[in-house]
Amino acid sequence: MLGKWVSVGFAFACVLVLAGQAAASLVPGGYAAGKLAATHARVPAGQAAAASTSALVEKNFEVLGHHDLGLSESNGDVWVHGNFAYVGTWADPCNGRGVKIVDVTDLANPQLLGTLAAREGTSAEDMVVRRVSTPVFSGDLIAVGIQRCGDDPALDTQQFGLELWDVTNPAAPVKLSELGLTNGGGGVHELDLFQRGGNVYALVATPFSEWFDPVPGGDFRIIDVTNPNLPVQVSEWGAGANGFSPGPFWGQGSFGASFDHSARASADGMKAYVSYWDLGVLTFDISDVTNPVLLSRTRYRPSADGDAHSMTPYEAGGRDFILQNDEDFDPTTPAKILFRGGRGIGSESAGSSPLWLEPRHRVRALVVTAANQGCDLADYPANTAGKIVVVRTLFPFFDPGFDPATSEQPLCEQQVQEAAAEAAGARAVVHDFIAEATSPQWFDFGDVGIPVLFTDHETATGMVAAGRATLQARRPSWGFLRIFDAETGRQVAKFDRAPNVHALPPPEGFWSIHNTEIDGDRAYSSWYTNGVIALNLRPLSRRDVGDPRMVGQFVPEAAPGAFPEVWGVVIRPSDRVIFVSDLGSGLWIVRATGRAAPSGG
Repeated sequence: MLGKWVSVGFAFACVLVLAGQAAASLVPGGYAAGKLAATHARVPAGQAAAASTSALVEKNFEVLGHHDLGLSESNGDVWVHGNFAYVGTWADPCNGRGVKIVDVTDLANPQLLGTLAAREGTSAEDMVVRRVSTPVFSGDLIAVGIQRCGDDPALDTQQFGLELWDVTNPAAPVKLSELGLTNGGGGVHELDLFQRGGNVYALVATPFSEWFDPVPGGDFRIIDVTNPNLPVQVSEWGAGANGFSPGPFWGQGSFGASFDHSARASADGMKAYVSYWDLGVLTFDISDVTNPVLLSRTRYRPSADGDAHSMTPYEAGGRDFILQNDEDFDPTTPAKILFRGGRGIGSESAGSSPLWLEPRHRVRALVVTAANQGCDLADYPANTAGKIVVVRTLFPFFDPGFDPATSEQPLCEQQVQEAAAEAAGARAVVHDFIAEATSPQWFDFGDVGIPVLFTDHETATGMVAAGRATLQARRPSWGFLRIFDAETGRQVAKFDRAPNVHALPPPEGFWSIHNTEIDGDRAYSSWYTNGVIALNLRPLSRRDVGDPRMVGQFVPEAAPGAFPEVWGVVIRPSDRVIFVSDLGSGLWIVRATGRAAPSGG
């Protein structure tokens, strides 16, 4: 059936374990864990376009070396420092291998030396190495983010956060300290490390810790690691505490949420760029590290999916830009809901038939309402067939203190409502989502062969009052690169022309952007199954800013039985060699050539 969407096991790459076990154990009903664990990458069963190839693609790139890292787990991000590369380990499988250390002195023949930060029941996805010098420590310092990924109950009493190691001799790394930041779950997802004067600091993201940790703390934290043997948290910031979000799942699109996914320092260490999912990228003045001050943030249109994953600062033509990576694994885009006297926005269910695949990308019909909460076939009017049915849907957390819109509880799961509506002959389902601190979105779903949307109460009641409505799909889109003016937070350009970004149904694979790094006037974006996309940034220098242009692509060979899933990309400044991590096939070492190479490079 064309509308049947199935989970494909990747399970929301960088977000699967952000709240992970913390959400599972601390949120009533375990709904948050289900929400995070459910994939946003959806492939129509039996209806996918031609499968992606695992053949090597070298369009204006050349491969210099490769190491499969043992093909024993999923790899995370990559960092390079001198003649050594460091590759993180993702959470699935949760084998606690830590960070792999690779000697890349001979680019054509990289050698795996060993690991660091290995810990049972955790993943170590992101790390940064810097040469630092303070009265306490001089040498190469690596900061590693530690997150829980196991379900052993013994982990419930442990802490997760930051580990610091001396890698001055990478063949014999020395653990200096660890700093627990979250309790029982969560941990540090992404981070940065920098020296300013005689002090060294780590900027860390602890997603959802403000909402779900038993000892709440802001999702964005600054750690003083000047003495790496004794790191100390000096400040924190959270969207809830500062009035930017009423709850963790407040946002927009199919995964509406407010959490810090990533943090990055400016070159001078005076600003922090904090990628806060649907709130956009928040820029802080951290001249006083004990008191980060919000300066600006990037902003989405209400009809966008959001999902600010990470960013890269860039200056061109006398202007400062933020290159923002939106990690969106759901190719559907929030739809228009049109009715006499008003309009609204609806996000689609992960288990429904995509509205985009309807004739003219829309459903236009009379509107009826289900009685009660629409859990039973008897709740639907006898004339439901062929109509859009509105069902009353309560936020499925049973604790009124979490989202106190009503003390009334859901009588059934959302997928039960949808199945009953389909059985009654409904043309489409619109959930009247009742909540104060949570955006309209799915929290459980099943296979249903009709379009299913979630919308706010005002839109739903307007549809019912009008008696007729149109559900109009917008162009589908996976996550892509947005470019913002850093001062105003206004979007001025984008790049969304990588292969399959607008494909629905998509070929097999994941077609969202992940990270971007810059060398001169070229950007290199890790783009999962698209590999690495090289972009010409010169259009950003124009008076009338233009969109970057694609000038090259590198797609690694996939691991056996898989497709390419490029996670990380990092550039070694000394020789402009690019290091690439693929979830399955390991570390790739490449060089940009021709039009993909920076000017003068």
